[in-house]
Amino acid sequence: MAEKDLSEKLIEDYADVFADIINVLAFQGERLLEPSNIADGRTASRYKDADKKIREHIRDVVKYDKQKTTLAVIGIENQSRVDKDMVFRVMGYDFTSYKKQIDEDEHPKHPVITLILHFGMSPWDGPKDILSAIDQNLPYAKYFPEIVSNLHINVIDVAFIPEETRNQFTSDFRIIADYFCAVREKREEELRYHEQEITHVSEMLDFFSVFGRDKRFKDCKPVIMKEAEKGAVSMCTVMDYAEKQGVTKGRQEGVQEGMEIVVANFLKKDNCVQHTVEMLGVSEEMVLEVAKRTGIQVIP
Repeated sequence: MAEKDLSEKLIEDYADVFADIINVLAFQGERLLEPSNIADGRTASRYKDADKKIREHIRDVVKYDKQKTTLAVIGIENQSRVDKDMVFRVMGYDFTSYKKQIDEDEHPKHPVITLILHFGMSPWDGPKDILSAIDQNLPYAKYFPEIVSNLHINVIDVAFIPEETRNQFTSDFRIIADYFCAVREKREEELRYHEQEITHVSEMLDFFSVFGRDKRFKDCKPVIMKEAEKGAVSMCTVMDYAEKQGVTKGRQEGVQEGMEIVVANFLKKDNCVQHTVEMLGVSEEMVLEVAKRTGIQVIP
């Protein structure tokens, strides 16, 4: 998940958000996982293959349920694009967790649960099990259902989570789910009326910027973080500043584009770089860039 590096800490790393996601999406709303009973797991797992070479699998978020005698490895993988090999990647992730238990001779084995959170605006159309991902054109394919171990992955299309389910979330993930559904349904304006207070403001802005592919949230982050120091921040505050940031940036880009048109027109009449710089009061770098992009031949 390349986008992860853009965000210092994923919002799901927080115990309250992680537990909320698992309870609603995996346990059908039953509050079985308490934030206080969650321990951080290692996102990087290493093991030796048959050739004694060290291999590594890296998950996005991994937690352990330490309640009573239960020990469960629960991982979350974020996807903004469909990965047609995800079923095989999950197989590798889960294997490393079970392999560790085998090596340590643990009995009984504890479960490994993996959720794939898909933040695309269209439903996941990649394979969700082994049978869907392998070649079905072979002459013996008809026997696959009986002889192939058919691992199934749990994919959640966040932008399609029903309102009834979204209402069960109590953490910041409620806002995230509502945001992606609103964007998909083209009613983003309604988000400014979302009254829920944001708990993890910085991480939420990073998340929207990365997975929502909306740089406005990154651009307006400094001013919103100052607002957070004064008191509670909701989506109303975030959307107001994001909208202002978009308008300001649009104006700046419009001015820049307009100036570049002026430069290009001037160069067509006088292809001297120095004359253009002196007459229009622009930088030499800008003149050369416009000339290169438009294909206008210039002289120093």
